[in-house]
Amino acid sequence: MKKAFCLPFIILLASVALRASTEETGAWSGAVSGLRGRLIVKDGETFHGTRLPAVYLELENVSDVGNQMEFFFDPMGSIESSVTDAAGKEVEQSPTPADILSPGPFWLALPNDGSLRFRISVSGYGIFENSGTDIQMSSGNWIIKPADKNKYYLAATFESKPPASDRRRAWTGSLKLPRVLIPH
Repeated sequence: MKKAFCLPFIILLASVALRASTEETGAWSGAVSGLRGRLIVKDGETFHGTRLPAVYLELENVSDVGNQMEFFFDPMGSIESSVTDAAGKEVEQSPTPADILSPGPFWLALPNDGSLRFRISVSGYGIFENSGTDIQMSSGNWIIKPADKNKYYLAATFESKPPASDRRRAWTGSLKLPRVLIPH
């Protein structure tokens, strides 16, 4: 009786594991004034048969000063991204209509030896039915066709420039975030 119960249970567990979310984590960037970052791409939702990966930025305070860091983040201007193939050739953006709603710029704080992970992909681009994988970022939109089995990578640059009128001692600079594989 136990063997008859165990086999279906093992099959169920294996099927759940196969459906588990795929997550690709990029390498850390070099540290700039005590801050480093990386990209993470996860399976996201599917809409009209098209996969919409969720892209996250993870930042880490690696300064040796022992202080909290503050930095300014503009959802529509702090991230510049690109998609390339395995050879490093840039992929052209897909011409799609867009209506992206985004919060205004805001301040973030990162404690000493702390990390912060938040979503930087957007929604609001037109989605074509069964078009494969659609990478929607504030700086562009890329579609990988369903039959395309090549490997593609997302790379980005994070830049923080506080308003000139603000007198905080904030982190300013630019991080070149290494590429990360796009699961598709």
